Amino acid sequence: MLLSFITIVSAAVFASILAGFIPRLSVNYVCMLFGIIIVVIAPLNHLVTSFDAELFMYIVAPLIYFEGQTTRLNAVRQSLGKIIGTAVVLVVAAMAISGSLLALWGVPAALAFLIAALSTPTDATATTAVSTGLIVPKRQNDLLKMESLFNDASGIILITACTLWIQNGAFQYQWTILHFFTAAIGGILIGIAAALVMITFRRGLQQLNSWAANAQNMLFIATPFVVYYLAEELHVSGIIAVVCAGLMQNSESASSRFIHPRQYHNGVVLMGMLQELLNNMVFVILGIIVSRVVYQDLVTRSYSSKWLLIGLALYVVNVIIRYLYGRLVTCPGAVVSFLPSVGFGAPSR
Repeated sequence: MLLSFITIVSAAVFASILAGFIPRLSVNYVCMLFGIIIVVIAPLNHLVTSFDAELFMYIVAPLIYFEGQTTRLNAVRQSLGKIIGTAVVLVVAAMAISGSLLALWGVPAALAFLIAALSTPTDATATTAVSTGLIVPKRQNDLLKMESLFNDASGIILITACTLWIQNGAFQYQWTILHFFTAAIGGILIGIAAALVMITFRRGLQQLNSWAANAQNMLFIATPFVVYYLAEELHVSGIIAVVCAGLMQNSESASSRFIHPRQYHNGVVLMGMLQELLNNMVFVILGIIVSRVVYQDLVTRSYSSKWLLIGLALYVVNVIIRYLYGRLVTCPGAVVSFLPSVGFGAPSR
């Protein structure tokens, strides 16, 4: 594990250096390239062990926490309806439509909906990856980032439900709905409670010892790991818990940035560095996993062009669904101006 950590961190650092010379290319793609290189070079590949899904989530959790920490709670409150729509309604609709199309294609229904559930959620780092070098309206960019903070939880719950469908032979609607609300509400409560405890402790530590800035920063770094662990142990959504904790931390930081400006500045610098490092590590690991899967398929000759076509079809269908959702639900007024341009309706000035 130590050798794996050193190898991945080194790749993440070198990818960040190389990306600095290619400003229009997202560092995420460069990190995936380094992950592929690690697999291609046999001595490096042997240094990296296989990955456990739970361990991987402990890298993702602080990333989501930091994204939540940079998001204003008032902005989330004002866009709550749209966030629920894109993080829950859109995810479920995309899974239902994509899964149904795959089932009509001949894929077993349970497997079809599982694959569709895997393809629906996005995340904040993916939003940054595809928007690098592009001009994206701030309103849409902020909405996508806020939506991506929450839809991982809905995606994980749907994936779990589809996995049970494969194992038990039936989709448990009641369990899925109950588990969703239990995981979401429980995650919100755990995240808020843990954040309040951490904030209270840090403020008390500041009053007792004004020189304990480093200890407070270390406590801030440890917060997402502790919150995620507690939430998962209580069988609620760890993702939602760390998001809510991050949002609470944002409110606390906004009120204390002028009281302790030096500590606030140091915390921002530290958070930015850790966020970039963890983000790079995630995409290096992603490049390693994808390369190993492709290599294993080629060695065992289990590769099938049908699955490549399924992946492309899922990509196209999800793009169409999201586009139509944005046109019809998020920005319904845009449809009026769009229809004349494709030949529907009367022309307008």
